[in-house]
Amino acid sequence: MRAMDKLAIHYQGAELSIELDETEARLLINGLVRQRSPVSKVLLLSSTVQTDYEWHEYIEGIITNHSSGTKMVLFANNVQIAEKKFTY
Repeated sequence: MRAMDKLAIHYQGAELSIELDETEARLLINGLVRQRSPVSKVLLLSSTVQTDYEWHEYIEGIITNHSSGTKMVLFANNVQIAEKKFTY
């Protein structure tokens, strides 16, 4: 059984993370699941979040699964803010 893969970052006052286990992927903002999806080859998870007073960000997580591993990338307003690769 594969352990859960996770990419987490503190960004503009918010805790952002994407997680992947054997059955689903999740986008979490400040510990709350904002979107989930069954596992597939490419997963796109997104949500908006208020990061500062009256400032909203469009958060997007992309998870790409390959036979040799997984790549996770987080974006805020279409700018990459974090990336992590897992190899198996």
